Amino acid sequence: MVVNPEGKGGSVPARTALVTGADRGFGLFAARELAQRGWLVFAGRVLENYDLLDRLAAEYPLVRPLRLDVSKTDDIMRAGEEIAHVSGRLDVLFSNAALMGGPGASTLGGEEPIDFGALERDFRVNSMAGILLVDRLLPLLEKGEMKRLHFTSSEISSLRLMTRTGSMRYAMTKTALNLGVRMLFNDLRPRGYTFRLYQPGGMNQVLPDGSYMRKTKAVDPAESAACAVAQLLADRVDEDRLALIDYHGRELSF
Repeated sequence: MVVNPEGKGGSVPARTALVTGADRGFGLFAARELAQRGWLVFAGRVLENYDLLDRLAAEYPLVRPLRLDVSKTDDIMRAGEEIAHVSGRLDVLFSNAALMGGPGASTLGGEEPIDFGALERDFRVNSMAGILLVDRLLPLLEKGEMKRLHFTSSEISSLRLMTRTGSMRYAMTKTALNLGVRMLFNDLRPRGYTFRLYQPGGMNQVLPDGSYMRKTKAVDPAESAACAVAQLLADRVDEDRLALIDYHGRELSF
């Protein structure tokens, strides 16, 4: 018998999701949005100095935190084993975990030249991990009814719109993610999978105590997550076309 989220015998909710990068901010609020709708949410964590996910799980028993470094195949396989044990299926993969850049992410030369070791690490997390998650969790996704895949992208992933010279690591890795998602789309859309490629906006950073480090013209991550989940759960009339959609519902060139 499959155990329920409280660990007792019985049935599980009708739908199951995995949200990666759910320690804080956008991913944390996306997990909350799904739990509020009655979903069983496996929420990936990697940041040791944040307990916001534990607080969320205490408020919403349908949230199950799990250690998940998306760059590590062993972590992904362990997450899959737990999902298989508790739910036996996966209806939605919400691939969100990412590294944002930091020192050595700017331009060629200068005071902060590109850190190519960090660039390689960022490619593993921001670009390759989403594809790896689908590959390793495909048996669970095949058992799900919804078969919907969300990938958090960025407006700076667009080749057509790119004019800046800074933030090279993040921009390059999100562009590579888009291409990987396109190839997944080509393969899996004929098999009934639907895709959401989402641009969440430049968001206020959530600190370990839950407060915000506010930036000018930044987006509230809770609001962006609400928009993302609304788009995630609503069917589209053009599911046969991959589109990058922002938190206002506008389509962006990519």
